[in-house]
Amino acid sequence: MLIESDKWISTQPRGRKMAISFLLVAVIGMADHLTGYEISFSIFYIIPVLFSAWYLGKKFGYLVSILSAVTWLGVDYTTGHIYSHIAFPFWNAFVRLGIFLIVVALLGRLMDSLEYQASLAELDGLTGILNARTFKSRCDTHFFLSIRNKRPVTMAYMDLDGFKGVNDSLGHSIGDQVLKAVADALSKRLRASDVCARLDGDEFSILLPETSYSGAQIYFTKLHLDLIELAKSNNWPIGFSIGVVVFQTPIISPDQAIQIADALMYQVKQSGKNSVRFFEYDANSDASSRLT
Repeated sequence: MLIESDKWISTQPRGRKMAISFLLVAVIGMADHLTGYEISFSIFYIIPVLFSAWYLGKKFGYLVSILSAVTWLGVDYTTGHIYSHIAFPFWNAFVRLGIFLIVVALLGRLMDSLEYQASLAELDGLTGILNARTFKSRCDTHFFLSIRNKRPVTMAYMDLDGFKGVNDSLGHSIGDQVLKAVADALSKRLRASDVCARLDGDEFSILLPETSYSGAQIYFTKLHLDLIELAKSNNWPIGFSIGVVVFQTPIISPDQAIQIADALMYQVKQSGKNSVRFFEYDANSDASSRLT
């Protein structure tokens, strides 16, 4: 029930969540006023503070903290709470505000930590680009959009030729540098909608939404030349075998798409390595069936 409520609140417009925050302060303040100063409502004032900080961010959490402290001070006066000195209620309001602000700051740190951990779960630990699990999840979304919009989508599978020799002769630290540099080169050429991932070892994949056969040829031919230049400039004895498949609608599953692009990349390996091969996939053609 709590999880469902959290999902529902998270999907609400920002204006509605702001209204809920103000309403919570008003309801708690009214209840506190009606019950009088002899019954403490102090714990309940933290509710709108937590709500606003969690769903609307630290800045709005600070604003609601001030509003809650002022409301609490107003209730103190309207319920006839008598103090021995006029400064005491203001001191109490200041202390309450300090507590609220500390809570918002701590909650903000917690949220930042959770977001950071979530991002780590999506990324490859070495290269910083997406990992295989997240890549497939993103592919699912783009394949769905491709089907709905009746637009092609391009999948590429790339393997580094001779990478094992780099690890064996130059050491794994150099091998890690190669993978990071390749990942960086791939990332620099991505559009906002493109998706790139390290799938395993020295194998990478790129998804280009709404990219035709001719567009894929231009993109990956240039990318291959850039990668070759990267290897030459660093004296790395490696090449890049790339299989590029353009899928027309309807699109199959991400796992199948990756397998088909991998099969095309394997053909590049068999025919001399270090080149790019393109293929337009049609589920009804004999050539596509053989590739699968």
